[in-house]
Amino acid sequence: MSSISSLLKPSVTMRRTLSGLMIGAMMTAATVLTPMSRASADTVLTIGIEADLAKLDPHISGTWNTFKALSHIYEGFVAEDLLAQGVSTPPIVPALAESWTVSDDAKTYTFKLRQGVQFHDGTPWNAAAAKFNMDRMLDSKFKYFQPGAVPMLQWVWGDLDSYKVIDDYTVEIKLKQPNSEFLRRLAAGGSGTPRMISPAAIEKFGNDGIGQNAVGTGPFMLTERVVGEKTVLSKNPNYWDPKRAPKVDRLILRGIPEVSTRELALMSGEVDMIATPSPDSIDYLEAQGLTIVKGPVATIYPIWLNFKEKPLQDVRVRKAMAMAIDREGMTKFLRRGTAVPAYGILNFGGPGWDADYRDWPFDPEGAKKLLAEAGYPNGFETRLDWTMGGGGDVNTRADAEWLQRDFARIGIKASIETFDNGTYWDMMAKGIREGSCCMQVSWGETGFYWLDLVVSKAATPPNGFNSGYYDNPKMDELLAQARSAPNEEGMVAKLHELRDAVTADVAFIPVYTPLQVYAMRPNVKGFVLAPQHWADFTSITKE
Repeated sequence: MSSISSLLKPSVTMRRTLSGLMIGAMMTAATVLTPMSRASADTVLTIGIEADLAKLDPHISGTWNTFKALSHIYEGFVAEDLLAQGVSTPPIVPALAESWTVSDDAKTYTFKLRQGVQFHDGTPWNAAAAKFNMDRMLDSKFKYFQPGAVPMLQWVWGDLDSYKVIDDYTVEIKLKQPNSEFLRRLAAGGSGTPRMISPAAIEKFGNDGIGQNAVGTGPFMLTERVVGEKTVLSKNPNYWDPKRAPKVDRLILRGIPEVSTRELALMSGEVDMIATPSPDSIDYLEAQGLTIVKGPVATIYPIWLNFKEKPLQDVRVRKAMAMAIDREGMTKFLRRGTAVPAYGILNFGGPGWDADYRDWPFDPEGAKKLLAEAGYPNGFETRLDWTMGGGGDVNTRADAEWLQRDFARIGIKASIETFDNGTYWDMMAKGIREGSCCMQVSWGETGFYWLDLVVSKAATPPNGFNSGYYDNPKMDELLAQARSAPNEEGMVAKLHELRDAVTADVAFIPVYTPLQVYAMRPNVKGFVLAPQHWADFTSITKE
């Protein structure tokens, strides 16, 4: 069976049998695999990513893909150091707060804010700007309150008691209970993020307009946004941190959902680097002189199960579905060694993950017996709602087709409908639709905070992404106990209780843990692959 060592030192034996059209196009493109002219591109870095970006409003914007831009435009009190090398979890470092203290009872955080920092529009960063942003996220009476931030950011502010300005450069935040991950939650993103927007920009563009007119304090500034085509960021000449001053003048992010199109754009020089090439293409791309960078990431691909669908209300049906899936075969033959099977809801790279944990065996015959016991000897019809992909995703339709085949073997006939990533996340926020058994996205973080948005009863739509309506009040209790645990041992113990309860309920079906992969042209240097779902592009140069 595949082991996690496959993730840390993945196999490089990949299938070379691309379609004739793909090979022909790539061979043609290979003839131009030389650096682009210095006159046109030596200070512009163009990256092909897996999907177009969502709104550039950090308080309501979802998807890891979008955070690839947001993390360069906006900043918060603290940050994860994504340029730190040789670490399994990025360390927390000061950002717009230069220091902080925590009270003895671990419930009061006092942040000393960095002085002399300006937003991209010249608005000063200070405690008043911090309060403006917190009011926007939390105060329903505030003129610029963003109601969408409440469900998106409950994983950050769920333990909040109060916040206030102490002086021009000091902010105090009080929690109802200790939260062992509070600083990491302030630094994180992907499902909303508590990063700071220019108050003047919000006053000028309004809540609806800020997503197209992003103004933060980060190392890059938004200069052009063409929805469905590209997002152009320019170097911030007044950035406060010389260690993260960008090495290129412009960063262009292009959403290219079709993986073969992304690869061809890289081969032709249309883009400088791409995220997530196909597992089938990695060896070929490397053989053409392109640089492949790959490594582990704190991710899991679980299946959300719809508890509102009558067949799935029986735990025997849910267990039969889990036992029908050949996870090991999927990672070996479909993912071609760029993934390993996942077991249990806790993700690789997050607290409490256990390499030896196992949930349900692959047992199609046993699954058929369970279906018959539940009253479905001939199975039933259902639907898989799937995304064409977002950050870190590739060949997601093939995943759905693999599952469709596995389910068919036990009598469950599932059709497949796919949606673009933005639409798909909107659907998840509303809950799995009637007639669909399942949805799947990649999730998992360097902390366990994502579980507050996924398994908690409090996160049932529209308040989060418990999109299958899993109703186990014990989840909220265990999550609160894990957050307030006085030490890591206590936190992990509660997370293991949660994991075991989710397994017993068959509330989700973990499928696999992927390897993250980037491919780039040989003149692209200095890229650091972080053990996170996004990277810091400020270190990259073009020769």
